[in-house]
Amino acid sequence: MNFFFTKEPSWLDKWDAFLQETERGLYNQLSDWIKSYKVYGFDYTFLLAVEKDTIVGGCGVVIAKFSLFKFFIVPSGPVFGVGFESHLDDFLLQLQTEAKRTNCCYFQLSLPYCDENFSNYSLDSVSKTSTYFSGKEGISFKYVIPLQGMRLVDLSDENTYESVVKKYSSNNKRNLNKTKAIGLDFRFVTSDSEIEEGYQCFALNAIEKGYPLRSYASMKTTLRSYVDKNHAKMACCFLDDKIIGALYVLRCGQRFTYINGGVLKEFQHLNVSNFMHDKMIQYAIENGDKSYDLSVGGSKGVMQFKESFGSKLYLYGPTRHWILKPFRFKIFLLMERYLKPHKVKIAQLLIVLKKLKLKP
Repeated sequence: MNFFFTKEPSWLDKWDAFLQETERGLYNQLSDWIKSYKVYGFDYTFLLAVEKDTIVGGCGVVIAKFSLFKFFIVPSGPVFGVGFESHLDDFLLQLQTEAKRTNCCYFQLSLPYCDENFSNYSLDSVSKTSTYFSGKEGISFKYVIPLQGMRLVDLSDENTYESVVKKYSSNNKRNLNKTKAIGLDFRFVTSDSEIEEGYQCFALNAIEKGYPLRSYASMKTTLRSYVDKNHAKMACCFLDDKIIGALYVLRCGQRFTYINGGVLKEFQHLNVSNFMHDKMIQYAIENGDKSYDLSVGGSKGVMQFKESFGSKLYLYGPTRHWILKPFRFKIFLLMERYLKPHKVKIAQLLIVLKKLKLKP
């Protein structure tokens, strides 16, 4: 087996294809997702494991940089093909060696591993003697978010949409019945103008609910690339030819994963979110998918909403990290404490400096 780091576009295309082919594929390991951190001035690389010119494992790495400080972050990974988990420690050694070689003060990794019978979607097993467990639990660098797991609507043993609906909650079924008389229309959109209009539903929802969301300007190129490569779909709900809600889903690991959604405030009473997710589940069934991932997280109300589709939650183990340069990392933590109240302004400044090709 050959291990190597690369940014070569031809290898990244092969990596994306590998993620699509294996059910273990993770959307935040897609090359465009990893490269999207460039907008903040961060660098990236990919470590691939290749056997006879065929990718059997790998991961994307975000190399976050703040002045003199560098951080080596694997958002979620590595992703191995079935039967190659035994190479995990070899892989971790390659990562840690590269983190030290590039003078990083911190190395963080979120392993896609679940203790439940979840081998179709995560690593089959992790030896208790693995060097992975030498890392300290928790996240000390919070600017690259890992995946926490999956919340799957199981479609694998279902032959019809009707049999899947039987697992919906009674309240969800009632809400969906109410949408039938309204005249809602569900469409995948591909034009720049409609994608932007759909994204504005997310932005307005983020403002209303009080959570952060990257601007459309910072996401435009990535969204366009995802849609063109068929790695993502922007699904919009129309009422009288007006977009009143939207869903953004990524395609990876032979399934769709819900990334973001929003409904215009004046139409939220129409159960538009129920309608859109139900339509995505219908589409996934028609596509022959074994699952639909509603994603982890959200408020108590959002979690109850996701549960209403008969979904099951699978959580990964805790993220682990290694502090490679303790003194330098302590200085960073002290600086971060004073800079934290201004992190939005700092992020905006980094974007401006990047556009001007200046170094902060």
